[in-house]
Amino acid sequence: MTYRTRTRAAAVAVTVSALALLAGCSLPDGPAGVVVARAERTPPASKNRPYFLTVRTANGDRKDFQVYIDDYDQCSIGERYPACKQ
Repeated sequence: MTYRTRTRAAAVAVTVSALALLAGCSLPDGPAGVVVARAERTPPASKNRPYFLTVRTANGDRKDFQVYIDDYDQCSIGERYPACKQ
């Protein structure tokens, strides 16, 4: 086995392990606040694109967090999170 083959096999093993670990996890809810920005952080051609919301919390902090596509579609800029996702 060459160095390149071993490196590739190790990379595949790490990727598969990470995916298996993440498959059982759900995204945590973000902090309560007013939605001030929305973002898709990968090219539109990707199959599983992550979606993010940015909220301004009651104490004025801006927080970015990942959300599911349904929450992203339901929460527009200016709406209160998490109320907008119900």
